[in-house]
This record gives sequence, C-alpha cells and structure tokens, in this order.
Amino acid sequence: MPIESRLFVKTSLVALVLAFLWGAAMAIAESAGLAVPGIWAVEHAHLAFVGWLVNIVIGIALWMLPLARDVYPSTSGRYPRRLPYVIYGLLNAGLVVRIVSEPLLSSGTVAQGALVLGSVAQAAAILIFAYVAWHRVRGAARPAPGVR
Repeated sequence: MPIESRLFVKTSLVALVLAFLWGAAMAIAESAGLAVPGIWAVEHAHLAFVGWLVNIVIGIALWMLPLARDVYPSTSGRYPRRLPYVIYGLLNAGLVVRIVSEPLLSSGTVAQGALVLGSVAQAAAILIFAYVAWHRVRGAARPAPGVR
C-alpha cells in the first residue's frame, strides 16, 4: 500500500476512534441529564463521515483503482506525486476548521469566514480527488494493448 494511502487510512482510524468517543461523551452527558448543544451532533456526524468514511474511501481508492500509466507515467500510473498530499491537507484542514468554526457562527464574521474557507477547502479536495480518480477509471474497461 502506498504511503499516501496509509496516511489517509491511519487518519480515518483516528477519526473513527474520536467520533465514537465524542458520541459516547454526548450519550453519557444526555443520560446524566446534561444539555448537549445540537450542533455537537452535526459536528460528530461530520467527523464520522468526512474524518472516517471519506478518508478511508480516498485512501483505498488511491491504492486500488486501476493504474493510468499513460496519464501518470512518472508514478507508474498512480497519480501526480503531490496531489494526494494536497487532497489530504485540504480535506482534513477543512474538517478541523469546520469543527472549530461552526459552533461559533453566532459570534461573528470570523467564524463565518472560517466556515466558508473550510467548506471550500473540502470541496476542492474532493474535486482534485475526482480528477485523479477519473483518469484512473476512464479507460479501465479497455483491454491492455495486445490483449484480446
């Protein structure tokens, strides 16, 4: 498994543990009669979905999708060398910015701007990943040269 894929998968496992701990803390607080802000459930779900699921999907996809040797010859058909790190940074920095800024939205424009920035970063990460993945699957149905 390429190091870039391992980075995504390891991050997803950390996010999975954090999401379950967050969920347990919310359940314990509610069972003790403490009020849990509604936004915590939204952030918990975002941590589980983006932090765990999206990271693991991207990590496994970067490893397992068919190679595109004609498009990415310098990396034996995987992807441009720096793009997985760009995707990783945008996706996960956007996640952290969202988790920190969204509960503070009522406090003013700084939090609102941060939320926009985090959202744009995550959307950019997905667009870049889609670009890389598209090139790896677009010709996957074609047989290799010389194969009938």
